[in-house]
Amino acid sequence: MRIVTYLNTTPEEVESKKFNIWIGCSLGNNYYTEPHLREYLLWALKHTREDVLVVIPDRIYAVNLEALDNYKPERAKNVAIRKGDEKIAIIKRIVSSLPKEKQALVKVARLSEVEQSKYHNYRLEILFEEFRKKGPFYEYILNIVKENQKIQTAKPTLEMLEKLAEYILYEIPIFLNGCKYGGKPEDGGKTYSLIIYPGLNLFDYLCVELENGDLFPELSKRLKITDRIAIVEAYVE
Repeated sequence: MRIVTYLNTTPEEVESKKFNIWIGCSLGNNYYTEPHLREYLLWALKHTREDVLVVIPDRIYAVNLEALDNYKPERAKNVAIRKGDEKIAIIKRIVSSLPKEKQALVKVARLSEVEQSKYHNYRLEILFEEFRKKGPFYEYILNIVKENQKIQTAKPTLEMLEKLAEYILYEIPIFLNGCKYGGKPEDGGKTYSLIIYPGLNLFDYLCVELENGDLFPELSKRLKITDRIAIVEAYVE
């Protein structure tokens, strides 16, 4: 595995297994082939503190289908679920090929299962409220959307950009404060603090800077951030 960037962490922390690791398996990212996912999982199992969580963000993928492919909401939802099913099948196939003791250390969750954590909806409401003000935060989120090459090619209208911004807003609470899974929502669930991902952009830096209070400090305070996150930009050799 070729590590390009350690964001909000160090090689020493990762090697010492300081964090539980999660993988956000974006359905629109062609990098997540079966061979690449296998290598990601093997690396994560080697470096995680306890176990590894793979998140399938099917529900928010429907946002992209509506905005970029002009799908009706119901069709977008159904296609996103089907794509999620296909990705889960791939993950399960990879996991089944691992030694038994490793198989038990891989958890797979749909987005809806990690949205049950304490304060998730609270944070989501605050983010949408801040976005609707159409101030600096609104502009920052739109700039994240515009970074995407596929979106640049589509020559988006403002309406399309604002629709695509929903994907980013839904994503932030999953990254921010660590991805939570397992246990009762009121207990918060286990925290998966380190994500391994092929490529960083403004979104990743936004999450870290919100956590540290370096960007949009007043918004940061309102979001009730308590857990540190880390991001590793990594590519399969």
